[in-house]
Amino acid sequence: ELRSLIAEDLEKHFGVKYDWEREIIITEGGTEGIFLALMSILNRGDGVIILDPTYVGYSEAIKLMECHVVRIPVFVERGYQPDPELLKNYITSKTKAFILLSPDNPTGRIISEEFVKALIDLANDYDFWIIYDAVYKYIVYEGKNPWIDSYPNARDKTITINSFSKEASIPGLRLGYTTGPPEVIDNMEKAKQYVSLAPDTFGQYALLKFYQNNVKDNYLKNIVIPTYKRRRDLMASLMKEHLPEAKTIFPPGSFYFFVDMRYYLERMARSDEEFCNRLLFRKNVVAIPGSFFGEQGRGHIRLTFVSEPENRIREGIKRMGAFVFSYVF
Repeated sequence: ELRSLIAEDLEKHFGVKYDWEREIIITEGGTEGIFLALMSILNRGDGVIILDPTYVGYSEAIKLMECHVVRIPVFVERGYQPDPELLKNYITSKTKAFILLSPDNPTGRIISEEFVKALIDLANDYDFWIIYDAVYKYIVYEGKNPWIDSYPNARDKTITINSFSKEASIPGLRLGYTTGPPEVIDNMEKAKQYVSLAPDTFGQYALLKFYQNNVKDNYLKNIVIPTYKRRRDLMASLMKEHLPEAKTIFPPGSFYFFVDMRYYLERMARSDEEFCNRLLFRKNVVAIPGSFFGEQGRGHIRLTFVSEPENRIREGIKRMGAFVFSYVF
């Protein structure tokens, strides 16, 4: 019943019809979806391309499959948009998949339609899978986040990861779903028998109510997006005030700022990891080191505005600014 409602919701929002019995699997959050997808398509020694920086969980999952992680750098000067020509240079006979997250963690970038079209062409030309991590697909403030399955020649090459942790704000229940070609979903179901057996029953019943009577759409439209957008705008203005030399893109999606702190870190003679550790110890403020997301993240930090109210965001950025200026000036 839940998979049927998911299929209806995806058709409503993205215009794509799914056979809920053969093309959708319920997972223990998006993380299990990633693992099961990789288990279903990879053989030992295959290569999987990811962006740098990107979500920290991909590389370790790939390594657990005894496969090779191939990183493609993306740059703030391009708004963290990947370059299709650069991607082409990294594809080899060993390439089995490319993982794309949009809206992005840690940068908040929404992938361009131009890149999506080029990616689909490359996946068909070189016969590799697109694993599309769309867990933030409804957390969009400006613009439109592409739904890859809606593009021509994409369905047979695309596995899409989804999570209720983000769109229903229930990370503790560990529920998500994955869409993909029937043969992939079938393999994922077989693998799941030996990983988690079955998803949480009570959580699935709760999600039935979430999908009925426009509860989901109203929750996102009237509560989630206005709240996160207000916090995002506040955090951006506070960083300009208290950290004027920090650089970042204004995130159109997800709920993160990826902040280039190199101006300050060079003067403090600290790495991003050392900075975050000292910030926590001295000011009780949590930031994630950018280097955790890849080599391109060195000298950056990731901030989130998802879980704290405005007064706490204001206090956190104020403390961070005071901490930095006590070292630099």
